[in-house]
Amino acid sequence: MIDGRKNGRVSRQAISGPGIYSVLLGIMVSMLISFAVVLIARQLSDFDLPATTILGIPVVGLLMLLIGVLKYDWLVLATFCTIGFVRFEPAPFDLLVVLLLVIGLATGKLNPPDLKSRPLVWLGLWGLIVANLLSLLANGVTSASLRFLGITLYVLVLFVFVRMYAVRPHAMRWLLIGYTVAAVLNALPVVLGFFGLYLPFSVVAWSTRGVGFFKDANVFGPFMVVGAFWLVDRVIHQRKQRPQSALWLALALLLGIGAMLSLSRGAWINMFLCGCVYLVFLLRHTPRKGLFLLTFAVLLILASLVVFQSLGLNEVIIAHSHLQDYDRLRFNIQREGLIAGFTSLFGLGPAGLPNAHSLYVKTFAEQGFLGLAALGILIGGLVFLLVRQAMNEGGNNDGITAGVLLALIAGQLVNSLVIDSMHWRHLWVVLGLAWAYLDLQAEIEEEDMASDIEKRSGILEFQP
Repeated sequence: MIDGRKNGRVSRQAISGPGIYSVLLGIMVSMLISFAVVLIARQLSDFDLPATTILGIPVVGLLMLLIGVLKYDWLVLATFCTIGFVRFEPAPFDLLVVLLLVIGLATGKLNPPDLKSRPLVWLGLWGLIVANLLSLLANGVTSASLRFLGITLYVLVLFVFVRMYAVRPHAMRWLLIGYTVAAVLNALPVVLGFFGLYLPFSVVAWSTRGVGFFKDANVFGPFMVVGAFWLVDRVIHQRKQRPQSALWLALALLLGIGAMLSLSRGAWINMFLCGCVYLVFLLRHTPRKGLFLLTFAVLLILASLVVFQSLGLNEVIIAHSHLQDYDRLRFNIQREGLIAGFTSLFGLGPAGLPNAHSLYVKTFAEQGFLGLAALGILIGGLVFLLVRQAMNEGGNNDGITAGVLLALIAGQLVNSLVIDSMHWRHLWVVLGLAWAYLDLQAEIEEEDMASDIEKRSGILEFQP
């Protein structure tokens, strides 16, 4: 069997846990750091937390560390259950991702990808980093530019983390289950809130748009799409009918309605395009599965119409479908961004074009041709290989299929034409899953090839 670790891959076999001394050392260091943070925070004049909260900080820190060291997958699950709760930054998810990185690299749970594999992805990744740094230095350092650069570097680290962790099928499932739990915990309060249930927190913005625990309905909607399509993909590609399939479809329907209630036209187009791309690959290989997806789509549309009718949102939907005044403002900003990209070699720098309302215009305006080219190379290095896998009927594994991954990326990228999605956590999670999927498939193919060679050599050896 080929040793995946030598190639920067995580073997599909279980990795042995850390020794008792490593655990004890980690606990002692964690206690010292936790109490040091508390003592420093108490010296700040504007620090006003109850004593019980202060005492709970090291306890929670220790608990998370112990879970991460002893049951790493559990901490990943818990972390991704929080990915949908981002009303403030850094969000709990961001802090937990940093903890996951530290624990994973220190205990050997994570292995950096091989720099020789996926050269286009690495070229795009490093190109984005260089483009951001050059644009920052060329335009001067400000607090806003540093903050924006820091967030950009963080989502790129998140992208690499997802690749390092999800390169095993069972790990990919842990991650996607956590993500879907977060999506359900966002969608359910939104639907209940629309139907008048009193909630102690706001999940509906301007009384007409579902926002969940996000800051913006335009992020909430696309976030729902990923979880909905993964659940449908699980039902379609399960090897045999399971009792929980009805539950999965019901949850997928809930997430789909949640995306519709965001009243985000970009999210609607995202979901429609995602469904079309996914349908193409299903019909290519198994028409019966394609008909199942069409049936689910009709059910979602009917359910959404019933919900809109019962909530009296018909007039809002009709008005929302037309060109709005703020759309013209967005187009004007995008035109200014294009001019800036063509006239500035290194762009305007991080945070140089606020509210660009387009991932591509913002990247071009702020990092110039280099940044836009790097982004295109990174995405293209994943998409082209995914197309090949999706065209192959065997291009799937127990975690997710190439067809739905490609559909999700296509939907998110089209959605990004009308909104700046550079800092969308879920976008980089999906791209990281695509990277992990491709590397996992490559490892499986190499192992199958090695197994065939061993069988052939054995046959030749025992021939009379």
